[in-house]
Amino acid sequence: MHSMGTTKSATGVWYFAYGSNMSRAKFIDSRGIQPIKTARARVPGWKLTTEIPGTPYTEPAYTSIRPITGTDDAKAREVVGVAYLITTEQYIHLVASEGGGIAYADIALPAVPVDAIDEAMTGPSFTIRTLGTIMQRDPPAVPSQRYMNLLTDGASDANLPDDYRQYLQNLPVYQPPRNVMRKIGALLFVAFWGPVMYLVEKMTMASLGPDGNAPAGTAQVVRFVVYLMWAYHDCVHAPIWGRGDGVDG
Repeated sequence: MHSMGTTKSATGVWYFAYGSNMSRAKFIDSRGIQPIKTARARVPGWKLTTEIPGTPYTEPAYTSIRPITGTDDAKAREVVGVAYLITTEQYIHLVASEGGGIAYADIALPAVPVDAIDEAMTGPSFTIRTLGTIMQRDPPAVPSQRYMNLLTDGASDANLPDDYRQYLQNLPVYQPPRNVMRKIGALLFVAFWGPVMYLVEKMTMASLGPDGNAPAGTAQVVRFVVYLMWAYHDCVHAPIWGRGDGVDG
């Protein structure tokens, strides 16, 4: 984990949003964070993934980023997103609102601006702070349509390059069950695990420290509950009622 002062510029921290926080409605309106500056950026050698586990049947996956490796196919795209210059206090608030370091790790990476307009804001290269994977599901689940709409709307808001916006549009989305038995199975799963995850979230938020992170003990308990939920989904529930992660077949 990096300390909160590692990449602080004279006026703040460049936070790189690649997922739902690219949406102005989510970042500025919902989270209440007003950035000092905004620019479009690319992180060389890193790609977007959907490997953060969510809750089956409702929000199966969330996005993260990881290094592009030799085992990735030739179509692997470098991640493009929105860099917000914010204060250190705002960044701590952001880390807290993203689960307090339970699913995501605070990382610092080199980034480059998308074009000359962005370079006027950031310089030719700059360091961004963002959130990378701690909890990982392999194979990754498929995000909900609601969640992917936040990404595509955010990419449109930010006027990201057309080819990258098309790439986001083409990512698979989770299709809720249509037949009656699968719908019943989804309702049963969510009826039990929904309140459990709500309590876990409340416990996390109540335990956050001044750096925006949950204590190690809390993080271990929450991760255990999430892994237990997915183990139950994979081994018990899905074979009877159908999968809730979009990875059918």
